[in-house]
Amino acid sequence: MDIRSYLAPLDAAQRANVAAAAGTTVAYLTQLAGGHRKASHKLARRLQEATGGAVTVHDLRPDIFGPAPTEAA
Repeated sequence: MDIRSYLAPLDAAQRANVAAAAGTTVAYLTQLAGGHRKASHKLARRLQEATGGAVTVHDLRPDIFGPAPTEAA
């Protein structure tokens, strides 16, 4: 899931909680969601953890981590 889709249904308090858990600000999350900034590899890892894996490092930075692995059938 991309960060924009993840943040869209959240209220201000929930966004603030995600930002705090990831060690960033709501303003920076907004810039990431809008495509104006890219998460560093460290922030990508923290956001993956802060979102409970809903947003992965592969979603945030496929240029660093590659595409998301596919599940074997």
